[in-house]
Amino acid sequence: TAFNGKQLLSGNFTNQEFQIGAQSNQTVKASIGPTQSSKIGVTRFETGSMSHSSGVVELNIKNYNGVDDFKFQPVVISSSVGTGIGALAEEINRVADVTGIRANFLVETTGAGPIKAGVTSDDFTINGVKIGRIEYQDSDQNGALVAAINSVKDSTGVEAS
Repeated sequence: TAFNGKQLLSGNFTNQEFQIGAQSNQTVKASIGPTQSSKIGVTRFETGSMSHSSGVVELNIKNYNGVDDFKFQPVVISSSVGTGIGALAEEINRVADVTGIRANFLVETTGAGPIKAGVTSDDFTINGVKIGRIEYQDSDQNGALVAAINSVKDSTGVEAS
């Protein structure tokens, strides 16, 4: 953006003097700092990866405020309830007001073959939550298996479709 041939938003518009009155000493000086997102702290960086292992994750943000480093609390990542990749996102989001960083996650598994009619065991469990015996048809045509899994999705963190 330019005004009278001068770039306004590049950071070079400094101490510009404008005549605002009828007398020679009636002026005002103005400066506009750089407005690139990297200069005003509004940047967006997205990354993604696939996690195939368990363990303790420790994250650090270098110079999160331009000076200091920020060290997150260690997070255990495993297949147990409350320790999945969502636990890491929760830790990052817990301090988002300090760091300015937010995280989200998606865990997805897709089956490779059709479901054949059958019955789950009496102790059918997902992430420690017992669902029990479910009779289902080929490809779950009656929706019994999907319905049973989704009835406890808030407890297990697993949603079927």
